[in-house]
Amino acid sequence: MAGREKSRGRWYSPGRVWSYLLYTLGGAVLALTVGIYGEFLGSMLERLSSDSMDVHSDFDTFWRSADAYRYGRDLYDTGARLDNLNPPLWTVIISPLAFLDTLVAYRVFVQVTVAIVVGYLVWMVRYLEIPGGWASLSTAAALLSAPILGTLALGQIYAFLALGLVAAWILERRRMSVASGLVLGFTIAIKPSLLPLVLWPLVRGRWRHFLATLAGGAGATLFAAVVAGFGTTLAWLRLLTDSPLNTYWDNASLPAATARLFTENQFATNLAELPWTVNVAYGLGLAAIALTAWLARRDESGVGFWALVAASLLAAPIAWHNYLMLLVPGVLVLISCRRYALAFFLLALQVLPPQWPLLWQDGTRLDAIMLTMYCPILLVHWLALLPLRGRKNPGAAED
Repeated sequence: MAGREKSRGRWYSPGRVWSYLLYTLGGAVLALTVGIYGEFLGSMLERLSSDSMDVHSDFDTFWRSADAYRYGRDLYDTGARLDNLNPPLWTVIISPLAFLDTLVAYRVFVQVTVAIVVGYLVWMVRYLEIPGGWASLSTAAALLSAPILGTLALGQIYAFLALGLVAAWILERRRMSVASGLVLGFTIAIKPSLLPLVLWPLVRGRWRHFLATLAGGAGATLFAAVVAGFGTTLAWLRLLTDSPLNTYWDNASLPAATARLFTENQFATNLAELPWTVNVAYGLGLAAIALTAWLARRDESGVGFWALVAASLLAAPIAWHNYLMLLVPGVLVLISCRRYALAFFLLALQVLPPQWPLLWQDGTRLDAIMLTMYCPILLVHWLALLPLRGRKNPGAAED
């Protein structure tokens, strides 16, 4: 009788109830996803196969900058519909694509992107020794996720960033701290909004790792400044300074979400006119970075690194929804820590189609709230990835 009561207690334990709730919420999100796909799947496939560079707008911007670099023109005044907010280093990296026709270059870029995504997912799965069922589920969910499909359609750079983060994380776990730091610094140089990641080795007192990160970032930035021209780097900095906070609904950062809700903007009917809240949001983002770095200082599971990535996105002026693909490796770490229900819920959120904003276009205050749902999704990822006591140390090398 006592054994039966003990078993019943385990069955109704808070941990199990929480897991059932997460599985239920994840299932509901997947059901919603199927419903949205039923109406918009054709348009998603059309985006990927389109011959119009207006659809592949991010890559069109990158290619124009690469073409300008090839002929010695201004990298940031190319006539592109979108501003190129990436540093000159990215243009130098993709400059060989300028020798191809724009659409051909885009197709090549997509194929390379797919290969990179598959490569780093397989690398993480094998390194963490994730069981076959969860390995297949997580890989399939990642490849069908809205961030990756959106990245492919627009021609964005996030797969390259994710590869750099995965490489830096695994190299550090294998006690190759200098190589890890150089890769991490190089990745930050490509996307400076990830600069808070220098705190990862700093708060843990990994000085060789920290110095290598600084050297990698500074060296890559200096190299790009030399080959592209110091004036080009200054032009990029001026462009960043002059760019207003983007309130487009795909921008999931805390400052952008706050501006969408509490300042007048062209994308949503704001709830109130409280412009000072944007500065509060920046402060909260910095606090999230500080808290995450503090918790990660003694983290052995490795998940703290990915929480710091999420905190960096929360605090940045721009964190497009497609940036979520940078956090998929962190979800794989949760799986290796046997946090299956939480990982399932996060993977379900990743699969939610990008057509969500199309359901909320009536110009009401409710629309403003629903169009800001990408920020809570990013916030949930950050909270889920925060280092917790008791998580095991997956894949770490022996001392």
